[in-house]
Amino acid sequence: MEERWARRLERQEAIVEVRNRFLEKDRSLDRAAFEEVFDARTLLTIYRLMKRGVIDDFYGVISAGKESRIYHAKNRAGEELAVKIYLVNNREFRKGRLEYLVSDVRLGRVGGSIRKLIYLWAKREFLNLKQAYEAGVPVPKPHAVIDNVLVMGFIGENGQRYPLLRETALSVDEYADIYRKVLEGIATQYRRAELIHGDLSEYNIMCGPSLSVYFIDLSQAVLIHHPRADFYLMRDIRNVNRFFASKGVEVLEDEEFFEEVTGRRPYELAV
Repeated sequence: MEERWARRLERQEAIVEVRNRFLEKDRSLDRAAFEEVFDARTLLTIYRLMKRGVIDDFYGVISAGKESRIYHAKNRAGEELAVKIYLVNNREFRKGRLEYLVSDVRLGRVGGSIRKLIYLWAKREFLNLKQAYEAGVPVPKPHAVIDNVLVMGFIGENGQRYPLLRETALSVDEYADIYRKVLEGIATQYRRAELIHGDLSEYNIMCGPSLSVYFIDLSQAVLIHHPRADFYLMRDIRNVNRFFASKGVEVLEDEEFFEEVTGRRPYELAV
């Protein structure tokens, strides 16, 4: 009995400790709003990650949306991290996601509460990142996932993220160099990671030093055997070509690059 009470007390103290740290670092949330965003289970998950040394401390919010909040953090080794926390009170989460979850053979049975679906979605994003990272695709390094909390490498330096492609102002030659790297990334992701980003655009490609590129937001990425794989790959190619063409870059034809990547024409059955 004493042991159970000790564990319960430790959990309560852990929740209070993490809550106070977040309130100190994230001034965009007052206490009442914080209680709506972060429930006790999420705070306990974060505490477990901190206790394991995956996260050492937080340094403020990077971005905030209806589905998640992303925080800048560091681990015990001093590596900069991005901690993505999916909001478990998002009742709209189920819309448009079952198609991705049900068709993903890596996840097994899909069903249950909104919370369970969110946990699966976070796990799915981690698996996508891991598959892409190990194949040499320029994506954030995946560190850990527990429930609705995903820990990955921070794309930036000293707490400042690198700019999104849409935020850049470069010469035509520089954009041409970036375009080539983006195409290489798409091809590597398809051939080696066997993934398609599915929502690639100037909004989720980051530019680093020496015109390096990084693909982010891989939660909706699909395996190349997905029933709508060709549709998603063509959409990625069209989005990328549209942006770079608007910057004066001479781009490949959509179908030409599709065939170069896959070895066949769009919507043509693989032999």
